[in-house]
Amino acid sequence: MKNLKNNQTILIMLVTYFFLFPLKTFTNATISSPDVLQVGKPLPNANLKAYGKMDVNLNKLKGKIKIISIVPQLNTPVCDKQTHVFSETNGGLDKQVDIITLSTNTIEEQHLFAKKAKIHNLLFLSDNPSYQFGKKTGLLIDGLGVLRRTVMVVDQNNIIQYIDFVPGGGLPNIKKALEAARNLLDQTNSKG
Repeated sequence: MKNLKNNQTILIMLVTYFFLFPLKTFTNATISSPDVLQVGKPLPNANLKAYGKMDVNLNKLKGKIKIISIVPQLNTPVCDKQTHVFSETNGGLDKQVDIITLSTNTIEEQHLFAKKAKIHNLLFLSDNPSYQFGKKTGLLIDGLGVLRRTVMVVDQNNIIQYIDFVPGGGLPNIKKALEAARNLLDQTNSKG
């Protein structure tokens, strides 16, 4: 009986540590290169992975406005919600701009997530296994192998036009990001 109680205590301590340590890490995460990702600056180039495709070079995505939704790890409640909201409530923007979900999940995990969630209108890109994007942008959380939750709107020349670094574990301001993308699209269409 005493061993069972000790085992339960140890298990409770481990579970508590597991949940508190990542939460503390996410809420205290700082960007090591704060001036890399700023409005008016180019999006750093990186080679990312996409299911069923060769590497995707971010410079090759020029020519179209992009919403880049960066999530730490798919299949978690907040990341799941963020991805669903961008997919389901974008007001038709997905037909005019690229909406990208970027995470450190493997391409297989991303593919299974998209299939299970029935999401077909987003491009899923993986920064796994090299974390090239996370390292170049300072968004990689050291020791955890995940990216800091961030949303960017990038113009057709890969210049950042909007950015929202999310402090802590909540959702980004998705409404504001969609508005920024729509405004950028309207500006582009009025010039052309």
